[in-house]
Amino acid sequence: MHRFGLAAIALVALVAAVFVGGGSASTSASPKKGGQVVFGAEQEPPCLNGFLSGCNNTWTSWTVGTQYRGLYIQKPDFSFVPDLAQSAKIVKAKPMTIAVKIKKQAVWSDGVPVTYQDFKYVWQQEINPKNDVASRSGYDSIKAITPTSKDGKSFKVIFSKPFAPWKALFVNSLYPAHALNGQPDFNNVWLNDLNNPKNGKPIGDGPFIMTNYTKGQSMTFTANPKWWGPHKPYLSKVVFVFRTNTDTEIQAIRGGEVDAIYPQPQLQLVDLKGQPGLKIESNAGTTLEHLDFNEQLKGGMPLLRAPWFRQALAYAVNRQAVITQIYKKFNPKQQVLQNLTYGNSQKGLYVPHFQKYVFSPAKVASIMTKHGCTKGSDGIWSCNGTKATIKYGTTTGNKLRELVQEIVQAQAKSAGIQFVTDNDPSRLFFPRVSDGNYQIAMFAWVGTGDPFGQTDIYGIGGGSNWKGYNSVKVTNLFKASDAELNPTKRTALVNAADANMAANVPTLPVVQKPTFLVYKTKIHGIRDNSTVQGPTDNMQDWWVG
Repeated sequence: MHRFGLAAIALVALVAAVFVGGGSASTSASPKKGGQVVFGAEQEPPCLNGFLSGCNNTWTSWTVGTQYRGLYIQKPDFSFVPDLAQSAKIVKAKPMTIAVKIKKQAVWSDGVPVTYQDFKYVWQQEINPKNDVASRSGYDSIKAITPTSKDGKSFKVIFSKPFAPWKALFVNSLYPAHALNGQPDFNNVWLNDLNNPKNGKPIGDGPFIMTNYTKGQSMTFTANPKWWGPHKPYLSKVVFVFRTNTDTEIQAIRGGEVDAIYPQPQLQLVDLKGQPGLKIESNAGTTLEHLDFNEQLKGGMPLLRAPWFRQALAYAVNRQAVITQIYKKFNPKQQVLQNLTYGNSQKGLYVPHFQKYVFSPAKVASIMTKHGCTKGSDGIWSCNGTKATIKYGTTTGNKLRELVQEIVQAQAKSAGIQFVTDNDPSRLFFPRVSDGNYQIAMFAWVGTGDPFGQTDIYGIGGGSNWKGYNSVKVTNLFKASDAELNPTKRTALVNAADANMAANVPTLPVVQKPTFLVYKTKIHGIRDNSTVQGPTDNMQDWWVG
């Protein structure tokens, strides 16, 4: 499944810890086998096929995504290392050709070997225009996949043009071709289960296989006896229980109902620091929170199609107040995010293109007056008969986001812009956003460490360009960056696209959010991975003792 890349090339700077606190963990001579970990999941996946636009959610990746491995995996230090692959290397420059060898021992849970056919199946689904996939970047640059060994374990990937972030592409999951070939519609594959449609049995090549899913409640993953990694999973089960309200999520870990949580930043987390029996890890990751402005007519707010109106909104949003009142409580050095691709901590890459948008009711008034808008008796601007009243949605139950929303609403109203709350639970919010049924949406993109996914998010026709942004220049710049093998030139292309977006404001960046992993000290082997891979990428190493 997809793991979008929205971060950087110089990656080490991203992993500076905000704080690590809590009680000290017990020690043991060797891992203990058996038992289970109950993990409190902040969101329920909207559906289970992470390649589809409506299912491309971080918690889809962090739960069911663990069942399907990629050729590569991204480690907490942001390095890309082989996972299913034994090796992968460029063997020819023109056309760019990568020789791949899949590990001999890698098999699906039914014993069928993982081969080039599984990579080829995903590629074919990704480039099929009938499929509503979240991203085609990289896959649309591949012109052929050819086996080079009789067992299908060795093959070549031949690109039609250079593709710089090929390792990030190889992080995406492989799907079992022998199970899914013949399915008539990929858009309806694995929406509610992860079973082989030919026999109804769960199938995967990860260390755990989903054996139960009760919607609205939980997912149970059971150790895969066919797991091909260096050691069998230590745990018997990992159970994800959905705790989509911030208060209940944190109470669940405080009261011992769950063993671990991975919440977005919440003020209550500060109170957990130092609580006996708990450990907290926090890092500056690649989670970029933003406000998306929907330019599509189906959003129902035609003023959002005008760059000048979006600029006025950017001046009406007091991002600094959000940072000062909320995020500095986690990290006194936290700053406003001023770039849509690179985080503040990425020295040498990050350029603050959006820094001109400082809260200014005077700037809002100047722009609105220039375009013939007038204020009503209620203090809200109106332009050609359309009031500056915009629906502003985010995920219900996320208390911090709801608090940010309140701050933004109050400040914007003083500038003559009215934001009306339009929230939904995540399982409803993200499918609605991916269908373009919103006006302003606050959420985050989580990255792998490479900006190649920007083409899908901001490029014309991009699978995740739900806002309908339509810039030929930005599209071409991001596509050129994907094909540029020189890191310096590539960064310049990405920043040129970002500078253009700062002028047109399809999206307003807010903050590079820190990650927080909270777990009981009895859990061993668990650790934060602040990339889109998330902390569940090594569940086979977890044990209780």
